[in-house]
Amino acid sequence: MPRNSRTASLLLLHLLLLLLTASSAQLSPSDVRTLLRLRLILENPPAFDTLTRFTNPCYLPPSPSLHITCLGNRVSELSILGSPDHHRPLSPNFSIDSLFTTLTRLQGLRSLSLVSLGIWGPLPPKIDRFSSLISLNLSSNYISGEIPHQISQLRSLQNLILAKNSINGSVPNLEAMSNLVEVDLGHNRLGPGFPSLPNTVISVSLKNNSIRSRVPSKVDGFDELRSLDVSYNRLVGPVPPFLFSLKSIEYLVLSNNRLSGTFLKNLSCNEELEFVDVSSNLLYGGLPMCIGSNSTGRVVLDSGNCLSSGDQRYQNPMKECQEEALAAVMMPKEVNKKESKNRLGLVLGVVGGSVVALGVVLCLIFWWVKKKRNVEAGLQGSGGAKVSMRVTQKIPADARHMSQAMRLGSMGLTSYRSFSLEEVEDATNNFDASNLIGAGFKGQLHKGWLPDGTAVVVRRLKLKQRESYQRLAQYMEVISKLRHRHLVSILGHCFVNSQIVPNTTDTIYVIFECVSNGTLRDHLKEWRLKEMMKWPQRVAAVIGIARGIQFLHSVMVPGIYRNGLRTENVLLDETLTAKVGSYNLLLPSLINNNGGSERHDAAVNDKFGRAENGDKGDIYHLGLILLEVITGKPVASHGDLETLKVKMQQSLADGHAKLRTVTDTTIRGTFVYDSLRTAVEIALNCVSENVDKRPSIEDVLWNLQYSVQLQEGWASMIDQIQSRDLSVTEPYQVIRRLIRHNGTQHQLDPKMQQEINQLTHQVEKGFIIIHP
Repeated sequence: MPRNSRTASLLLLHLLLLLLTASSAQLSPSDVRTLLRLRLILENPPAFDTLTRFTNPCYLPPSPSLHITCLGNRVSELSILGSPDHHRPLSPNFSIDSLFTTLTRLQGLRSLSLVSLGIWGPLPPKIDRFSSLISLNLSSNYISGEIPHQISQLRSLQNLILAKNSINGSVPNLEAMSNLVEVDLGHNRLGPGFPSLPNTVISVSLKNNSIRSRVPSKVDGFDELRSLDVSYNRLVGPVPPFLFSLKSIEYLVLSNNRLSGTFLKNLSCNEELEFVDVSSNLLYGGLPMCIGSNSTGRVVLDSGNCLSSGDQRYQNPMKECQEEALAAVMMPKEVNKKESKNRLGLVLGVVGGSVVALGVVLCLIFWWVKKKRNVEAGLQGSGGAKVSMRVTQKIPADARHMSQAMRLGSMGLTSYRSFSLEEVEDATNNFDASNLIGAGFKGQLHKGWLPDGTAVVVRRLKLKQRESYQRLAQYMEVISKLRHRHLVSILGHCFVNSQIVPNTTDTIYVIFECVSNGTLRDHLKEWRLKEMMKWPQRVAAVIGIARGIQFLHSVMVPGIYRNGLRTENVLLDETLTAKVGSYNLLLPSLINNNGGSERHDAAVNDKFGRAENGDKGDIYHLGLILLEVITGKPVASHGDLETLKVKMQQSLADGHAKLRTVTDTTIRGTFVYDSLRTAVEIALNCVSENVDKRPSIEDVLWNLQYSVQLQEGWASMIDQIQSRDLSVTEPYQVIRRLIRHNGTQHQLDPKMQQEINQLTHQVEKGFIIIHP
């Protein structure tokens, strides 16, 4: 009996200790209430399904969608990842101000990540209340407006990630944030000036914004900078030579800007520099030795310029760079207009700017006349932006002197890798039927999720028996390269060998990124989505498709053709970036298609019964897509196509009023006549019955980009006029307001009056179409 009593006492003591330990580790009641309040504000995201008032958040098992770390009895780290299928903003009842007010009650918060939750609205100034915050990630939401200047008060912040939102305006001065090492503001509308950043940054991404300035010289002092991506902006001026010799630089992307001029012959590069992309600019002359020599082992992309070195098929005529440089050289004056007020009077600024501009024009004309003889006759008439990689084919695709993760960071993709069968099965829940999203000749498609929450699509392909493993290895080497901003890119593969895994057949699983914002056809058909696709967005989507096809045509020799181009096979992500899906993976000669014919080397019949080989078949279908983008209706048959062609050709002859009648009503009032006419003309050329008369993919891109340039020239004029305090929201309203003011008693300065007269003349002549 005493022994039993002693045992009971020990058990009671042990239980008491457990209770005391549990009570000491309990999260403060205020933080618990705050988390429950957050669940309501964020409209009950699935991540909070396991959280109730009776659970201790500190002991919840970490998952890709919800991760909570506690320090003492306070939340120190909060990470919430929305559903991969969530691609709509939260309801109108949501308040971003209430969200941040609630978050400030987590007084111990040091790391905050709210990704893909549909958060919308401008960042509130109270963001400066997070004085202890080290990491802030609000990417892939719908945040708009300008970044509040109060964010510069977060002196402890090391990681600032606001990518993939709709933030506009200038970035506040961040130089005082001396602990900042990572800045990712990509895929927004920031500009026109280059942000002021501290010299402590290690990684900077400003890609896909509206920056229209030069790269400031103070970047020369960024000794810790390893990765800089400023692609897809409107940067002007020469390429700063110091960028290549920064002490720590490894990854440098300057592509798709308006950078002009030549490189210094004695340019020096940091030995650690592994990847350089200067493609699609206005550069001419030769590449310097440190990036132009294959012996360095660096990956260099330089296509789409007017360079005299390298493969001239991938360079533009010198004249094109000269003409575009004339327009680009004037941009910095608009960007720095406010600064000029502090330096000189308005009159001196105008006079000085005019003199400088005239001098630049005269110098360029003189230089062009002098150098005209040196332009090689072999250059193509209309250049494009083909991917030209200065690496030898002996270098594996997944180890080209630098990590693929860094090289492909601009696309937000993980490194290409091999997956195990267990990983694939876990991702798809053992290929559960509920995850099956398609099946056909090219295999079954299952949706899945990787452990980090990344949504993927898995294509399962059964191989023919006795297939050469060497050939399979060569094939996987090929598809590992199919990663591009405008393709539904491949993340990896899994090969199952029936000799190793019993009761199976030889199978390849190809893992793709998941793009879940709908197809281009959806955005042209559904009325809610159509409102997002005005003329500029539609042309941008077709340019994206063209760039993806250009990549497929040039990524290997021979190129990848017959890519099944249709609007239902083009996917759009949250930023309306077009990605070509269901492209040709060169599979038919490898997979078991149940006795079907092998179509790899045979012509593929299009939907009009026509057999098309090579690149001209893709050009034809790209023309059909462009026609659908213009009219808003798919071309159902060959007869319908011929009728539409006749109608459009007649409309081009009759003028703007007639051409306007064939366009989708959704885009009327959002385009410039010359921009639309250019697109219609290239579309008709693409669908020509005579294959030889169809343009090259480079010609298509050049014309589409010219169409954009015409549209942007008009938009720039409208922006200037709107900046003069005319409170209107649509371009056609600007014109109406100006015409209404013209000839009235409203007093305007002479320059403003001249702009009104020009606009009135353009409307009368039909160069600008006013919304009805």
